[in-house]
Parts: sequence; structure tokens; C-alpha cells
Amino acid sequence: MTTYLSIEDLARETALEESLIRFYESEYPQRLPKKILKGGVLFFDGLAVDAFKQVHQLHGTNAALSEKATPALQKGYARVLAVTSGKGGVGKTNIALNLAIEFQRLGKMVLVVDADLGMANIHLLAGIHPEHNLKDIITAGLKVSEIIVEGPEGIGIVPGGAGVLALADSTPVERVRMLAALEDMELAADIVIVDTGAGMSTGVRDFLLSADEILFVLTPDITSLADAYGLLKALHHENYGGPVYSVVNMVTTLQQSADVALRFSGCVRQFLGREVVNVGYILKDATVGAATVNRTPFSVYDKEARVSKNVRNLAASLLQKDMPELKLNSAFKRYMNLIKR
Repeated sequence: MTTYLSIEDLARETALEESLIRFYESEYPQRLPKKILKGGVLFFDGLAVDAFKQVHQLHGTNAALSEKATPALQKGYARVLAVTSGKGGVGKTNIALNLAIEFQRLGKMVLVVDADLGMANIHLLAGIHPEHNLKDIITAGLKVSEIIVEGPEGIGIVPGGAGVLALADSTPVERVRMLAALEDMELAADIVIVDTGAGMSTGVRDFLLSADEILFVLTPDITSLADAYGLLKALHHENYGGPVYSVVNMVTTLQQSADVALRFSGCVRQFLGREVVNVGYILKDATVGAATVNRTPFSVYDKEARVSKNVRNLAASLLQKDMPELKLNSAFKRYMNLIKR
């Protein structure tokens, strides 16, 4: 029978401080069992007790670490990656969902936020039926932990849905409340993927500007490049300073992918003076359509399909670019403090 332990339970069983447990989670994930998502809350497995004791013995004494580590480092905030595009219809949501699954398979605890305020549909692609969505954080005062549902391969999903479009025109107070609620997720996951809508409405801008990193989904369609450039230009003028990546979707050849990526990065470098790093490509594959009809992520529908392998490579590439300093503070709180000024 599986034992579910809260962090308070684990601290009591191991005699370790909660902050030290958080620190060990961020520093030694490969030595610890994965967390379990149950009832919208993340728990530790019973096996975690012995695992944390072993890690503690490996690392050194509790007192020595407590004197040197900062509180933020001990908590270990999640990496917040926004997946976006300049226009709709480029496969952004499918990539966000399947990227989360591949991150999870690589040993990361992942939460996906469906922040596409106009066309929230991750729940449809994941085959789940959520009772609540992001709007309930504002209208019903729910916590993020109360609306998270378990998705394929154990990922957590924060659903969007009918009526969420109203968040795009929310008041400053409501925006701060939303960001404060999302901050809680950063202590419950390794990676938070935010699937944003296209464009630069207030709601979309909040999610993009608060992210640690942004992944632009491009296609060979010239309007995709033009609209993506327009969006990045707007973010640049808002002083967004995080890393920007691109992935080219729906290509037929590797040469086509390279041409699109170079055209976009070259334009951004010339006119905005910043770099966009291409981290992958996704070839056209009929598996995507078949998986969508079956309301199953394509990386679950056929994990050996070409498109699934492409996203797996994308996940591996992004993990190589992980920056430990992102764990020092909350991305959502950092941006929340800016808009409250």
C-alpha cells in the first residue's frame, strides 16, 4: 500500500528541516523518488524517508548547510517556461503538453498552466474533464492546489476553460491575485510550463513577462514569423530580459527547419539586438491528428512516432540549458512586485 507523506510528515519522520528537504529536492533529484500527485496535491512517497536520510548523510550535517544556504536556495523554485507564438494554429498547445510529458519522463515534476485565455484546450488534448479552471482562482477564491488535475504520465495540469477569456481584462488587483496564486506552484514542481495565447493582451503579457524563459513556436508560414517577431518586439520594449528560444514546427525537411530558424533569429538580432537560440524542430507527422481525435497526447499515443522523438529531443535540449540560479526566486513573484509599483 502506498504511503503519502506531506512535507511536514517527511520532516517529522526524517528529523530534517523543511527548508533542508526543499534544498535536497533541488540538488539531488536523481537520488530521490518522484512525488505523487493525489487530489490536486503533491505528496512524497513513503520510500522518500530513507532516501532523504541517505542524501543528508551524503551531503553533510544539517547545521553546516543551514548556516551557509540562503532561504531562497533552500526552497528551490521551479523553472517557469512560457510556450508562445505570434499567431494561432502553429501547434503551440500540443507542443506544450507533450513537452511536459517528456520532461516528466526525464525525471522532472512538471505542471502545465493552460493560460491560452481565448482557446483553452489542453484538457481536451489530455483527455481529462476538470471541474475547475484558472478563473475560479479569482471568482471563487480557490487555490491553485484545488484546481490542479493529474494528467498523462503524472504531469499536473492547471486547466483553462470557458469564461477564462475574461481574465484578459482583469483588474490590477485580480492580476496580482492570480500571480500570487501561481507562485505556490513554483514550490511544488521542478518545471512550470505556461501555454499562453497569441497576441499581447494584458493577460497574455503577464504570463510572458513573468516567465524565466520563453519558447517561440514557429512554422514555415511567413505570417508565423512576422507575428512572432511582432510579439517579441513588444516584449523587448517591455524590457523582457530572459532567454528566448525557438522551435520550428510542421516542417518537411531539416533544411526547411534551419532556414526558418535562421531567418527569425537573424531578424531579431539585426533589429532588436538580442539572440534567439533554436532548440529543435518537429517534422510533420500524421500521428498528431490521430492522437488528437483520440484525445490523447501524441507522445503517449505513439511514443516511438517521429513527432514524439522530436519533442523528446526538444526536452533534452532545453534541460541542457537549465540555469540553477532560477531556483533562487519566484518568477511570478518577481513580476508581481513590478506591476504593484
